[in-house]
Amino acid sequence: MTDFIIAISSDLVRAGMYASLTNHKLRVVASVTTIQQLRDEVTTYPYATVILCSQLGGDGTIEHWRRMQRRFPDLQLLLWGRQIQDVLDFQCTLKRVDGYLLDHASLDEFIEACQAVNRGRVFVAQDVAEYLARNPKRAEQRSILASLSAREIQVTQMIGRGLKVVKIAEHLNISAKTVNTFRYRIFNKLDVKGDVELTHLALQSGLIHLEQSVLYD
Repeated sequence: MTDFIIAISSDLVRAGMYASLTNHKLRVVASVTTIQQLRDEVTTYPYATVILCSQLGGDGTIEHWRRMQRRFPDLQLLLWGRQIQDVLDFQCTLKRVDGYLLDHASLDEFIEACQAVNRGRVFVAQDVAEYLARNPKRAEQRSILASLSAREIQVTQMIGRGLKVVKIAEHLNISAKTVNTFRYRIFNKLDVKGDVELTHLALQSGLIHLEQSVLYD
């Protein structure tokens, strides 16, 4: 049986998850509200399944998780996303996600997801699966993903959501100069002339979700 770590900032949601998991005889070994607390707990429980709020560490959540999983490769991830864009960000950037849920999931779906991951199966919530299945941009998305590195995809998605270079640097813990190096490399690979054109391409290919993007002139 896997150990679960609940990494959710909301006290109410976290308490509800804890009660639901224990009622279904699933073992919760830790409940945390910050990235630092999560780092401490995965050191103790390196084989756990982490139920991770997509915004626990803000826009830097993926990068924090990538570093933890690099150090502890047996960690499993059940993503608790706030919106479809969170799913796209994690799906396009990480090599492995063990389950996808959105935060309006029903109790039954939540337990089903946890039990599936507990048995070593991947779980994708129905509304997430439906979105991905009807997305007509999958071929374009695969083409872009094949041409960009994981870090370049992160930068592309952040630019597409309207983040400035300084903010991207802060979230990824790299210098603004390095972000600009990635930008120009992306422009060259995708044959675009600037951030606006890159954002349009990201939208057209489904790398970012229209409702969550902001275009800047």
